[in-house]
Amino acid sequence: MPGLIARHRGVFLAVLAAHLLLLAALGLRLEWVPPAPEPGPSPQVEVIEAMAVSGEAFDQARQARMEAERQRQAELERQRREEAERQRQAELERQRREEAERQRQAELERQRREEAERQRQAELERQRREEAERQRQAELERQRREEAERQRQAELERQRQAELERQRQLEAERRREMLMQEQRRREQARLEAEYVARIQYAVERNWRLPSGEQAGQSAVVFVRQTPGGYIREVRVEQCNGTPLFCDSVERAVRLAEPLPEPPDPDLFQREIRFTFAPS
Repeated sequence: MPGLIARHRGVFLAVLAAHLLLLAALGLRLEWVPPAPEPGPSPQVEVIEAMAVSGEAFDQARQARMEAERQRQAELERQRREEAERQRQAELERQRREEAERQRQAELERQRREEAERQRQAELERQRREEAERQRQAELERQRREEAERQRQAELERQRQAELERQRQLEAERRREMLMQEQRRREQARLEAEYVARIQYAVERNWRLPSGEQAGQSAVVFVRQTPGGYIREVRVEQCNGTPLFCDSVERAVRLAEPLPEPPDPDLFQREIRFTFAPS
């Protein structure tokens, strides 16, 4: 502010003088003293002289204020332009930094791609060496198998005659063993069928045909149980009946808990799947 006054000292003094004149004019007291009443035809009026401020002084003061306002506006405009220039330079600097950052990121990306390519080539080379080693090992294994096969064939030829005799001796025993195994398989299948039938029967005893449902519906039931016949999971996997019928089957399985135990503990199955088709 002191610098601005120094640059426009003349204008400032003119404005100051104009304001002083205006204050002097406003401060002038104008008085009117009425005369004492006297008998006569009419009262006397006293004429009082007043000091007037010239219009030229007011014009000068107004012009001075206008000039000061123009100077203030000019200073504000200069400051606005300087601020705009600072902002423009700041924006240019920001763009420069962003461009530098983009270039840095591009360089980092290029280096990353180059490193990835080096790693890819190294991986390809490693795979090529591994493949060559696998092929070499495969060839060695093939030669070893061929040699082993030749030795095996020679040994087989040597044993063939003795084996024929042994086979004749074992044939009768094998037939007997096969017969016994077949009998055991049949017996096991019978017992397993009996075990499943017991479960089906237990479920059927606890099943009730839902009201409004027709007979002839069936469902494939999956059961997971623990020793002792305690149910861990029941799931109706297939059902050709209504949802109400399927729910009734699942409910009947749960009501049959604990499920019947197998006739032979070795026949126990943790997971059982059977078809429930009530008569």
